[in-house]
Amino acid sequence: MRIMETYAKTSHFKWEWRSLNTDELSRDEYASCYHQWGGSFIVHPDVLRYFEDVHGIKARYRGYFRHGQCVGAIAVWGEFIAGDYSALRAHRMIDKVDFGYPAVYLPIDPSHRCTILYKAKYLLKLQRPQLAGLLFLKQDAKSMAILKKIPEELPSGKKEFQLKTRRFERQGGVVRDVQEFSGEEVAGIYIDLFRQRWGDVPHASHSLGETLSVLKKFLFGKILCLGETPVAIQLNFRADTRRTICIDYVNGGADKSLKKLSPGALLSYINGRNAWEESRLANKLLVYSYGKANVEYKEQWCHSVPRGLSGLWLPS
Repeated sequence: MRIMETYAKTSHFKWEWRSLNTDELSRDEYASCYHQWGGSFIVHPDVLRYFEDVHGIKARYRGYFRHGQCVGAIAVWGEFIAGDYSALRAHRMIDKVDFGYPAVYLPIDPSHRCTILYKAKYLLKLQRPQLAGLLFLKQDAKSMAILKKIPEELPSGKKEFQLKTRRFERQGGVVRDVQEFSGEEVAGIYIDLFRQRWGDVPHASHSLGETLSVLKKFLFGKILCLGETPVAIQLNFRADTRRTICIDYVNGGADKSLKKLSPGALLSYINGRNAWEESRLANKLLVYSYGKANVEYKEQWCHSVPRGLSGLWLPS
């Protein structure tokens, strides 16, 4: 009993000294900061509530203050930034849900800089002016894949994909929005087309239907169909704020027998083009992450961007 009490006190102390430069926030105060300054899907207030309600992982909310005013907010699980891949692994969530390697964009006032003492491995270089105390890795294998401007930065330009679109439509192709389907339906389509593309079931497929049903409002993108049959899908999670549109692409699936129609590539183009068009019209920052820059096909679609590490050099 004494050993357990000592461990609990030690763990509590570790969390406390990581928060020495912050003050406590309520859930509502955190949500206000998030919607004002922006944030990625994995740190959205409703996503954090999902982890608490479904998986029992309760977040604490901390604020960075200057002259009595909150200039940044952070949600934490113990010594980790909530939702970071390292935090998901530490809380044994990797086999229960699959959010890929989610990008972590924190709700911080763009005119201020905050020192991050909590552990994370997938912070974005995009926020470097706002984040102090980070180490940025430059190796390609350690980078994040962030979507290029579509179509301007594609090597082949938009003409190739206009031709692919017309070819797909001539074959009876239909583009449907993912929100037309239920969470269970999206999960079924994704599992089936993932298996066709990769020859295996996606990670954490046993809980995917439940997860997508709860988080359905965050699903983004189109589903390509030939007639009534889905032939390509991407699993994207999207979160919008006043300043930002943040999208995490987890993985995709496509009917490999339709190689001449290239439904997977066509869908990547459509989703990327639509996201960029929406961000321009709304005058919002777009952060569309393909996770780790660890697969060759991502080079066509993405820039390799160093990811930031925080708090890892401090004693655990």
